[in-house]
Amino acid sequence: MSGNRKLNILIVAFAFPPNKRVGAMRAGYWHRNLTTSLDCEISVITGQEDARGNRIHVVPKLGNSWMTRFIADDGVIWKTNIKDYIEQNEVSKPDLVIITGGPFMHFSLTPWFKKKFGCKVILDYRDPFATNPGFNNGWLKSGIKRYFEKRFNRKADALVTVNTYCGKIIEEFHSKPNSIIQNGFDESSKCEPSQVTLEDSLSFSYAGKFYFHPEHMVSAMNESEVGLSYIGPDKNQLDTSGAYIKSLGFVDYSTAIEVIGSADVGVIQTYGHEFQSTTKIFDYVRCERAILIISDDKIEEGSIHDELQNYPNVVWAKNNKASIIDAINQLKASTYSSPPIGFAEKYSRGYQLKNLVALIKELGL
Repeated sequence: MSGNRKLNILIVAFAFPPNKRVGAMRAGYWHRNLTTSLDCEISVITGQEDARGNRIHVVPKLGNSWMTRFIADDGVIWKTNIKDYIEQNEVSKPDLVIITGGPFMHFSLTPWFKKKFGCKVILDYRDPFATNPGFNNGWLKSGIKRYFEKRFNRKADALVTVNTYCGKIIEEFHSKPNSIIQNGFDESSKCEPSQVTLEDSLSFSYAGKFYFHPEHMVSAMNESEVGLSYIGPDKNQLDTSGAYIKSLGFVDYSTAIEVIGSADVGVIQTYGHEFQSTTKIFDYVRCERAILIISDDKIEEGSIHDELQNYPNVVWAKNNKASIIDAINQLKASTYSSPPIGFAEKYSRGYQLKNLVALIKELGL
């Protein structure tokens, strides 16, 4: 920016703290910390109705749209709410708008923002929208979403996603200035993990949502007589009738770190597709836990495999009871090795924020 005027940044995020989901925490971290790296002021537009703070504008999702019959995405309706709010209320004129998803259909506001404010727009794909193998969309629905994704991205000034595999399947990603920004772990939250002990009494933790039903994992752990502590939104999927499985439900981030740090092994579920990464990896790595990865398809490839190269005490299993029991026995028979010094540092949210700052500066702001 020329002169002494601060850069004005508007973050548009449907979910925002106090929501504890990963997408909300990503936007919340940027809101809290961008001003430490840039001479800027931050405003937020969010659909999170209990969000509070200076320059935070709460815009609830209200109304209906026939388009939701084809694309079940909150942004279909929310984009109209955002436009109406801005037209009727005072929002600081932004030099840059960062729109983060999902949902994604409010990405279509990009040309409207640019025309109204003469600003730049960055679109943040925390997940792929059009081509997401985990959703099992039919050819028609995928085709419609690809059409919209191309339109979104051609109008944007820059694009962001969480790993290189996502960048390969997001339309037009490499035709614009772009950056890979992992969700990472929040270094501001204290981490004091216990010593990992890989023996018959080893314990497990699972943080976040389940990507597929955990019945095989639960059965294997009960049969192997090892404990699992679950923290996340899907406690209704978890059979806690056995002596070894317990659910704490949704907890705040600092509590989640305590639970992860008190267990010997962190558990990851993956569809087995290359693009899929998961934020819990970074919390497990930060706490220097052993890691059990349960795949519903391919093993030892893709983004998760890449991130954990050179990280010790990682065991993969297919999503069936026998394979998971074999993996548990492998962990019991192994010797724990500490990760290389500094391995986790690049996965902190502070380190990853540097990539966003560099992208903003690349746009000449």
